[in-house]
Amino acid sequence: MSNDTNPWGERTTLGGRVDFTMMYAIHDAFTRDLERLALACVRGTGGTPGGLTGWTTFTRQLHHHHTVEDDALWPRLREKVSRLDEVAVLDDMELEHEQLAPSLKRVDETLRAKHAADLDESIHDLVSGLGAHMRHEENEALPLVETRLGPEGWAAFGNHIRKTQGLRGAAEFFPWLLDGAPEATQAKVLGMLPPPIRLLYRKRWAPKYHRIPRWPTA
Repeated sequence: MSNDTNPWGERTTLGGRVDFTMMYAIHDAFTRDLERLALACVRGTGGTPGGLTGWTTFTRQLHHHHTVEDDALWPRLREKVSRLDEVAVLDDMELEHEQLAPSLKRVDETLRAKHAADLDESIHDLVSGLGAHMRHEENEALPLVETRLGPEGWAAFGNHIRKTQGLRGAAEFFPWLLDGAPEATQAKVLGMLPPPIRLLYRKRWAPKYHRIPRWPTA
């Protein structure tokens, strides 16, 4: 999305001790799906089987992402912060997750009921809310992760994600994450994976994912 439609502003990319490549790639994938949703709905295909498949994948990934943050990132970070302004950032993160639920529900109900006339406002609310949350997280919460948890704490969070996700979850997550991603992002993310997982991605996971139609535009 251009800055004209991004009232929450630009990402401030961190380049310190913690590598947030995966977090930025996840946020970019959410933004990509919102753009595809909006385009599909403009063209009247949001409520088709392919549109609903794309929407279901998006909401499943968003739910898992926010759940692991609420369970294993923000609580660990709370143990390390003491300043009131830092605590307020974590309060905001949890509140913003809760506030997204009504927007997600409205879009879901409208898509499934095929009420195209009601989608514009519902999608706008979701785009605005999720976009603002992601920038808030990137620009205020991730610096706290870097300074208070550091590489070790971030690695522990990554281990929690892998345990809760499992191979079955990874089989959808990585193709979804890298769908349409820039080559540099694809190379960096795949380079973070063990060789057997990269092989699974290339030979089985990505081909299976791309055989299923998502977000039809015509």
